[in-house]
Amino acid sequence: MHVIDLTRKPSYKIENVVASVNLHQRIDLNAIAENIPNTEYNPEQSGL
Repeated sequence: MHVIDLTRKPSYKIENVVASVNLHQRIDLNAIAENIPNTEYNPEQSGL
């Protein structure tokens, strides 16, 4: 049996953030992803 040390605070790291919004107009997500560093857009894997 493993013992869990509850006296130490666990470490954590935020890796993915997914958000949604209605802008009431069309936007070119491919163009945005190509022009903003460290941005990915894959419409086949939405929200993953």
